[in-house]
Amino acid sequence: MVVSVNFFGLQRKLTRTDTIQVPLSNKTRVGDILDYIKESYPDLPLSEDTVLITVNNHVSSLDQGLRANDQISFIPHIGGG
Repeated sequence: MVVSVNFFGLQRKLTRTDTIQVPLSNKTRVGDILDYIKESYPDLPLSEDTVLITVNNHVSSLDQGLRANDQISFIPHIGGG
């Protein structure tokens, strides 16, 4: 079983891909995937405060459980004014 993690903007540039597949178990949560991504890509600026987390295009929390084929995105905040 796997989930897809989508990358955007600077994330895509630093990872050199727009999507990766991450294996999961029955107890995998969004926070586990975030930890995996941080370990795999230590230069990637990811924290709860700097990204909007979505699962299957719906806003999510770090404690949400995951199922096979879910799509996770850590969308960077956009600022301006």
